[in-house]
Amino acid sequence: MRYEPIRISHPRQVQHLRVSTQGVFEEKSGQLISFLDEKEKSGLTSIILELSPENQHFNRIEIHPVAGDTDYFPDVFRIEMSQDQKYWEPIIQESGFKRAQKAVAFWNFTLTSARYIKFICKVTRKTDQGKYKVSFGQFKVMISGVTGIQASSELDRLKVKENLIDTRPDYGWASSERQNPQDEFLVFDLSAIHRIEEVRMLSKQDEVTNFPERFTVYYSEDDLSWHQLLEEPSFMAEPGTWYRWRFLPVNARFLKVICNQEKQANKVSYISEIIEVEFYATPDAADDDKAGRTQGPLPYASVLRAGMVRLAVDGETREGVSVQGSDRRLREGTTEYKGIVELATDGEDREGVVVQGNDKRLKNATELGHGLVRLARSGESRENVVVQGNDERLKLASTESPGIVELALDGETRPGIAVQANDKRLRKASQKEPGLVTLAATGDPSPDKVVTGDDERLRDASTEAKGIVRLAQNGEDSALAAVQGNDKRIKNATTESYGIVQLARSGESKPGVVVQADDNRIKPASEENMGIVRLALLGSDEPGKAVVSNDPRLKDARNPLPHTHDYAAKDHDYNSHSGLIRLTGDTSSSFQGIFPPPDKHSVIFGKNQNPEGAGISAIGNKEGIIGYSDHTGVLGMSAGQSGNGYGILGLSKKGSGGGFTSQSGYAVHANGKGFPDRNVPGSGKGLLVDGDSLFHGTVSIHLSNSQDCIAKKFKLDTRDVVSPGDLLVATDESLKLAKSKQPYSTNVIGVLVASPSLLLGEEKKDPNEGLVAVYGAVLLNVDPSMGMINPGDLLVSGLTSGYAVKADSNKIKPGTLVGKALEASKKERGQILVLLTLG
Repeated sequence: MRYEPIRISHPRQVQHLRVSTQGVFEEKSGQLISFLDEKEKSGLTSIILELSPENQHFNRIEIHPVAGDTDYFPDVFRIEMSQDQKYWEPIIQESGFKRAQKAVAFWNFTLTSARYIKFICKVTRKTDQGKYKVSFGQFKVMISGVTGIQASSELDRLKVKENLIDTRPDYGWASSERQNPQDEFLVFDLSAIHRIEEVRMLSKQDEVTNFPERFTVYYSEDDLSWHQLLEEPSFMAEPGTWYRWRFLPVNARFLKVICNQEKQANKVSYISEIIEVEFYATPDAADDDKAGRTQGPLPYASVLRAGMVRLAVDGETREGVSVQGSDRRLREGTTEYKGIVELATDGEDREGVVVQGNDKRLKNATELGHGLVRLARSGESRENVVVQGNDERLKLASTESPGIVELALDGETRPGIAVQANDKRLRKASQKEPGLVTLAATGDPSPDKVVTGDDERLRDASTEAKGIVRLAQNGEDSALAAVQGNDKRIKNATTESYGIVQLARSGESKPGVVVQADDNRIKPASEENMGIVRLALLGSDEPGKAVVSNDPRLKDARNPLPHTHDYAAKDHDYNSHSGLIRLTGDTSSSFQGIFPPPDKHSVIFGKNQNPEGAGISAIGNKEGIIGYSDHTGVLGMSAGQSGNGYGILGLSKKGSGGGFTSQSGYAVHANGKGFPDRNVPGSGKGLLVDGDSLFHGTVSIHLSNSQDCIAKKFKLDTRDVVSPGDLLVATDESLKLAKSKQPYSTNVIGVLVASPSLLLGEEKKDPNEGLVAVYGAVLLNVDPSMGMINPGDLLVSGLTSGYAVKADSNKIKPGTLVGKALEASKKERGQILVLLTLG
């Protein structure tokens, strides 16, 4: 079935048709006034209210105690609802309710509907007569209505904001009368999140209605994030007329109406006036028959049904439900009842309780009584005591009595004592008295002595006396003597006398002599005279003679025969072969680094001596050069002398300069780390792109520090000492930032980081500049002294310079929000991972 929207802005009680129970009850005008049940033994009791089919919508339940008889108020109970009394749905459950110490039990939740409501509880309290009893007063099922209204201003005591929901058409709300236009607003709190789908307003029954001509309605779930619901840019209202606006259902607890007044000619006063306001909602989405309907918004979480989460009722510990902010477990702890924690009594060491600030264990420590520690007496070495500042062991040390250390006597070598500055072992050394060392006499070879600068062994050497070495005489070949620069053995060599070598005469073949450059054996060869070789006459086939290059046998046209040869040692005319060239070889020569490859590393080797030419060129209709390998298909290297070289350069007139693909990995791997197996280190830089870039697909950026953020370079205030993690704010100088120093600052810019995932603008070049993250996940300095920080908590700037603290939702203004915590911080200052949501 599809419910018509229900008015939830005005409070009212839902009357029941009949009551079913084994206990005793009192009702009046369709309202349950009281209930009582007594049993011989402990057990369960229940009471069922049947609602009218036309009046079965509600969003609040209240249970009042009986005046003067609160001892028998239920402690463990559950409230259920049903449409047919066959299937019951639990909506509220309490265990240990009395510990909450509430005067009235009540629950607000999203608008729902049911034909039957059942209250079931345990009867555990025993009376003086030996029976078990439970009792309570009024049981109210109701529409809570608007529970709070805020207004920017009010005209007088007759036209106040409370008149907006009093159902009287004569008085409503009016803003202050102003000489200049000013925006006015109304904020309504509906106590819980509902599926709002209609707003109604009533204009004043007067020729001048003062109804807003331009206004906007916003909605919010938490009074923090607001969304526009509807807008009227130029509205004309007739006197005493109801207007309504309908829309698709939205999840909202707060509604805000902003009246925008504009300057008008000949108008001397400005005022906004609304007589009545009504809000309409549909029941919980789970109660709707969705067949044939477009799915509405996800129902917000409540104690009735799960939305994004399922909210726990007060004190509920069931798995999979979320604790609400009003839960009694979150109240302030005492020594009697738990809140977030249970406080320990003075000196109590029971597990699971928290020590209070006035605990005797935290008082000042003495030698007789413990505080945080127990102080040691002077000289006391007992375990688990703390040494005091006046302890004799901390006094100045001497040779007579120890302090922190015991001083050694002059020259004393006993272990465990400290050498003094005037010890003789620290004075200047001589040959007679040692200092740090003992000096050696000249020429003294004794071990453990230091040679002085005037030692004879350090003088200039000669052929007669040693210095550091002894010089050899001319031609002397004695051991341990150094050859001098004028020794005859290193003079210029001739054919008559030795130098370093002896020169051979022209044509001389004696062993041990060196051939000279003018030897006739290395002069140019001819047919008549020998050089290194003897040339053969043209066409001559005499043995021992070399064929000259113009011999006709080297140029006669002949059909090439199959043959093999070493291409590295023999030059070939390009036209000496016809047809295809197919080469097969087995050669390699290992090399590493960026150097020209050896000529024996490949089957084909080409070297062009011209600095402008190419080593190998190839032209094809489809592919110019194809390289195939099990590892690297094409290897390109450049010495890069000018800094503009390219290992591989691809150029294209119309298509792409390079095309890459991989059947299993990434198409392009820009490796800034280098290739250690080829002994090629990397610069750490991966990719440089000049020009526009287009990506189809996901771009993933990973850093090892788990900070994934977008940053921009800013100047930093040199008066601050900054480090990564500091919260930074804008200063009076353009593009200059400083550490935050004020709580709830509205000029927060970002967080200082060492290396962002994505940098916008220029790189950091000046040491007085910093990279500031403006979006993403970063490590941020936080101070939990203003409240423990849990994942999901909102963060703002704090009093501590450069640190963020947990935000108070009542103090947040536009611009103060820094981000949301992704990690917890319980006690001490430190850094946690935060999602930046500046605003």
